[in-house]
Amino acid sequence: MIGEILGNRYKLIREVGSGGMAWVYLGEDLLDSHRVAVKVLYPHYTEDMSYIQRFVREAKLALGLDSPHIVRVLNYGADRDVHYLVMEYIEGKDLKEILDIKGRLPHQEALSIVSQVIQALHRANERGIVHRDIKPQNLMITTDGTVKVLDFGIARVRALPSITQSGFVGSPYYISPEQAMGENVDIRSDIYSLGVVTYEMLTNTLPFDASTPWSVISQHIASAPPTRPLEEANVPPVVAQLVLKALSKRPEDRFQSPTELLQAVQAAAAGEELPQVRPPMSSQAGRVHELLLSSLYSRAREATSAKQWTQAVNLYTQILKYAPDYRDVSVQLAEVGQQKRLKALYAAAERAISAKRWQEAIDELGEIIEQEPDYEQAHDLFVRATAALEEQQKEEWLATLYRQGLRHLVVEEWREAVDCLTKVCQEDAGYKDVERRLREAKQGARKATSFIRRLTFRWTGKSKATGKREDNSQDQA
Repeated sequence: MIGEILGNRYKLIREVGSGGMAWVYLGEDLLDSHRVAVKVLYPHYTEDMSYIQRFVREAKLALGLDSPHIVRVLNYGADRDVHYLVMEYIEGKDLKEILDIKGRLPHQEALSIVSQVIQALHRANERGIVHRDIKPQNLMITTDGTVKVLDFGIARVRALPSITQSGFVGSPYYISPEQAMGENVDIRSDIYSLGVVTYEMLTNTLPFDASTPWSVISQHIASAPPTRPLEEANVPPVVAQLVLKALSKRPEDRFQSPTELLQAVQAAAAGEELPQVRPPMSSQAGRVHELLLSSLYSRAREATSAKQWTQAVNLYTQILKYAPDYRDVSVQLAEVGQQKRLKALYAAAERAISAKRWQEAIDELGEIIEQEPDYEQAHDLFVRATAALEEQQKEEWLATLYRQGLRHLVVEEWREAVDCLTKVCQEDAGYKDVERRLREAKQGARKATSFIRRLTFRWTGKSKATGKREDNSQDQA
């Protein structure tokens, strides 16, 4: 697309990146000669009107965000089915590039970056917007040290990251537990993701890492973040406490708003102590605590047996809040969390099938089969959706061939018309009026061939006659 002009205004100069849904180009605004960044949705996301409606709705929301720490959205539109978003172009590096170069950052520098991101989250929270994808790649650091958050309000296919047949969509390393389990998310989900980013800045490692995306997600749901990397990096205890509170599994145990988090960051930067997350328990409290855990565990097992996945997840999560190492809670939570995720995917696939969004259904069901091949009727639905998609693609192919055949027919390109219409007839002889159109094309082709033959015959005969007269003239001479 380099060199193209979108909306008669934005010229694409070069590609500067790509993500889960779009290419990003450096562009020029031809009206004022300013540089801009242009995000262009991948073509397959423009085929479903629901995605486009969400893209437009969220682009409108993003236009209203005017924080100095948010990359401004300047415009959006569509040009010949190419849907695009225009943003201010930022000179600088993203935080991922900086960490790759510098490694871990001093805690003062990390807290400075965090405080600027918080201001962006606060502005978005005022407008009811949740980012859902806070990660180093979406945090731009300008040449003067200003932090700007990218991708506020950009349309997404799903609120959740997911494993599809084409690869992983989203950021499993930074996802909050509730987002991973398909629950509704609010600003506290972004606070969790920012906690992961802060942990990475301070230690140059991720709190959760594994060989597969699902394993990483399972750790977010069930495992406590390791504290040793924070200790080895000599992170002040108050700063480590702040990070671990932001990484609490339950949203209600985290900072409840960007303002509350900013106050904690300012206190940590000044070396002040944060309030205790949980008070120490007496021995009597310990016995009560054990009875409570046992009761919660029994209820969680009952919910699991009844396949009440949401209730089971909530109960296991409560246990983890009080006792992260209690029995096999981490393993059980990972399993029921996966079942809840599979159930959500299955419901989404059924909705997609009802709406005849076959590719979306195939993606959802493919992820289910990858995790649990015998889940419900996933395999049968996958076969059905695949067959329907193939039939849809065949119908589109036939329609294209038929239209091409008619165009050739109109301009009397008989041979091309015959080729196109013959292919349609071979696939579906009852398709519209293809047999009649094919007869017209063949008749036209025969007439054209006959005319050319007569013309050739006359020309050849005339040439022979002329040659004979010339020969006779030479003989007389």
